[in-house]
Amino acid sequence: MKHKSVFSTSLIIMFVDALLFLGIFHFAWYLRSLLTPLIGFPVQFETITALIRLAVFFLIAIFLLLEQYPGFGILAVQEIEGIARGTTLVFIVLAGISFLNRDFLIFSRLVLLIAWLLSLGILPLGRLIVRNLLSKQTWYGVPVIIFGDQPWVDHVAESLARITRLGWQVKQIYSLDRIEQYEGNQHEIAILAPSSRSRVNAYTRHLQRHFRRVILVHERNNFGSIYVIPRDLDGQLGLEFQYHLLTNRAKWTKIIIDFVGGGIIFLLLSPIFIMISIVIWFDSGWPIIYMQKRFGQNFKEFNVYKFRTMIVDADEKLAELLQSDPETCAAYEKYHKIHPDPRVTRVGTWLRRFSLDELPQILNIIKGDMSLVGPRAYMVSEHGEMGVHAAIILRVKPGMTGWWQVLGRHNTTFEQRLLMDEHYISNWSIWMDFYILFRTIWVVIRGSGT
Repeated sequence: MKHKSVFSTSLIIMFVDALLFLGIFHFAWYLRSLLTPLIGFPVQFETITALIRLAVFFLIAIFLLLEQYPGFGILAVQEIEGIARGTTLVFIVLAGISFLNRDFLIFSRLVLLIAWLLSLGILPLGRLIVRNLLSKQTWYGVPVIIFGDQPWVDHVAESLARITRLGWQVKQIYSLDRIEQYEGNQHEIAILAPSSRSRVNAYTRHLQRHFRRVILVHERNNFGSIYVIPRDLDGQLGLEFQYHLLTNRAKWTKIIIDFVGGGIIFLLLSPIFIMISIVIWFDSGWPIIYMQKRFGQNFKEFNVYKFRTMIVDADEKLAELLQSDPETCAAYEKYHKIHPDPRVTRVGTWLRRFSLDELPQILNIIKGDMSLVGPRAYMVSEHGEMGVHAAIILRVKPGMTGWWQVLGRHNTTFEQRLLMDEHYISNWSIWMDFYILFRTIWVVIRGSGT
């Protein structure tokens, strides 16, 4: 079963990658043909067919070397990063061949440039879609066995069951007191999930006799970091963690992306802004925009902009509701949300479902108060509840979308949102932002907002 899953998954993903790559080159050639009147150099498709065949071969070969097939156990962010790096390497090789080989002297290098830019967006998006579709199949993935203490071992098993695209299917769960009696050898992967440090070395050594891979998930060292760097300290294992988003390189990268991306989105969505404004005015009158004080970078307060989705006196209505309904008050203290919220207007319900109420935050991005992607913009009144997390989260700009928005949405508790925001700051990469933007588009299309 394991070998069938590995082979089938690898074959399907290879086929989709090759098909998309062929389509990208055809589209790149078509776009280059449209520029012929300006450039004055017509390009025949026959001149690039040989290079396209090489491109597909190199792509599959490099992805195999990067262990993209079948890719079980690779997080989505890491997969996007691997695709981008591997694709870029393919085009570097193709560019070298096209310059050194005389058969390609009449070849337009602009086709390569266009194809590379298209590949950086289309290949990761196609991979995310096909892997999510495959992960719904019963045969997808490889079996794993978990050994650990309750309730931590159940928490690990639930996480694996939720992240089906990872491809690690939990087949059995054993308590640690049975680990030394285990003699099976039918699986490749064991996950050791102890809640204390006692006998971890002995447990690991025993499992290594029966499993090719042993993964330690320790409850008290659960940093959840994607980019942990192992360090050898005179034979002792050290793990390096850092807040990636706090580096100067990361900050300037975000500034450039926000300025360019925010401006482009504002221009493209201007007609939608006008349409939504008219609909809100007809439904519930003035004002169209709702402003609320939020924390920005370094505890600086700013007004966040949203399309108004509630009745005009919503804040007063909330105070009355919390005083009169203890059950609603308890839910609000836990989630900082009310669902369903009686204050939401008819149009507001629709706007929230597709997250369209947050579009005016593009103005906050252009002003420099927010980023396209970042932690949640916390209300000033929530400062005390943020606790120790505030010192880290409020050192960066909040985002229009973010890690908790696309993974947890409003089903997470306030404490979980804080942990997810700190996880984003610690594990930030440009690939992580790309993944969050891809997921945001999917969340909006599905209408899974509230």
